[in-house]
Amino acid sequence: MGKKYWEDLVEGERLPCRSMAFDRSGIVDFGKRYDPLPFHTDDAAASRSIFHGLIASALHTMSCSTRVVVEALGDLAVISGLGIDEVRTPDPVRPGDVLTVEAHWSYLRRSRSKPDRGIAGLKCRVVNQRGETVMEYGYRYLVACRPTV
Repeated sequence: MGKKYWEDLVEGERLPCRSMAFDRSGIVDFGKRYDPLPFHTDDAAASRSIFHGLIASALHTMSCSTRVVVEALGDLAVISGLGIDEVRTPDPVRPGDVLTVEAHWSYLRRSRSKPDRGIAGLKCRVVNQRGETVMEYGYRYLVACRPTV
């Protein structure tokens, strides 16, 4: 299959994202490196927190989710990311959780000033193995249009 361009995207079309597993060591390692709050890095402190146990940083969840979304984009002619919209984290991610990103195209518009590219919005909902929503957000990408010869 060849390169995919902005014109090939369909509003509402879902991306096939693989699942991702979170374990204690990965949560603690990420927390220590990038978000060293005690409920991400220390079991005893986490048990005394409002979470009553260790949880993954939202940044960790977002990073892993971004990875599987980018993989699912495949050969899409992405020029650049334009933004991440309204990140919400209604439930925590805990060791042993297996997450799946449910992603679909939600806003497709050709650029008026540069008609060789388009804007593509992607809405994402991240759910755990129990079907609980742990994160919701959106991406906006700048995507190349099919070349004209």
